[in-house]
Amino acid sequence: MIRFPFVLSLLLAAAPLGAQTPAPVARQLPLSPALRPFDAHLTQYYADFNQRLRDIYFAPSDARAITLLSTATEEFGARRRGLRQQLQQLRATLGPAERQALAARLQSPDWTRPQQTILSSPAAAKLADRLRRNPALETAFQRFTAARLAELEPAAAAPR
Repeated sequence: MIRFPFVLSLLLAAAPLGAQTPAPVARQLPLSPALRPFDAHLTQYYADFNQRLRDIYFAPSDARAITLLSTATEEFGARRRGLRQQLQQLRATLGPAERQALAARLQSPDWTRPQQTILSSPAAAKLADRLRRNPALETAFQRFTAARLAELEPAAAAPR
């Protein structure tokens, strides 16, 4: 007789556990072989971009930050043009399911988290003060942000 209430209490105690378990994290579908080279290039682009962004924000001097901003604007602009060209060619050869997988990959980037970490760092907070004090740094930073290098396919700029 004691077993029934004990088993019942175990079942009742276990019932809320199912509701408390975290929802499974959405996983990306495996990429088709046609998408893997592009995905590797894209992932490397953003890994390099995030590292350069970190270098810019943590640059020991304004002169070094200006140099990094200028070279990043040139280098990553060229790399992004290459990725866009590769993406355009890839889209022309993909089937509907692969295009959908590619669109899902581009819409749910995993490289934004490191960018947000950098942008919320103390060094990023200090950059605003550095920009106010140094017009050359501000100009280089404006060029860098205007290039929108963190976006593979930036939306068209709104007309003024």
